[in-house]
Amino acid sequence: MDRSDDAHDRRQTIIDRMLAQALDSVSNERSPSHDGLPKDMRAVVDVLLAKAEALRQRRLTYADLEAALPPRDVTAEDLEAIFWILSEHGIAIEDGDSGVD
Repeated sequence: MDRSDDAHDRRQTIIDRMLAQALDSVSNERSPSHDGLPKDMRAVVDVLLAKAEALRQRRLTYADLEAALPPRDVTAEDLEAIFWILSEHGIAIEDGDSGVD
């Protein structure tokens, strides 16, 4: 019995450490603010949120994202902010069609 208690304690220590690390990294991250985005990126987010609402869906496609993006080069940070804000609204970008013909 003593041996299984040791194994349990070791597993619990690992779990506690992983949980502390996960919570620490989340508390140090700042979520991108819609208002902090450049004007054209705010427009992209607004278009995508409106489309999701109009379709009454919690998912959009990469084609929807491409259609909403401005003609300029978009940075990785811009895309990360867009995905973050959409996920805060419960919207995912997925492969496939949006289900609308």
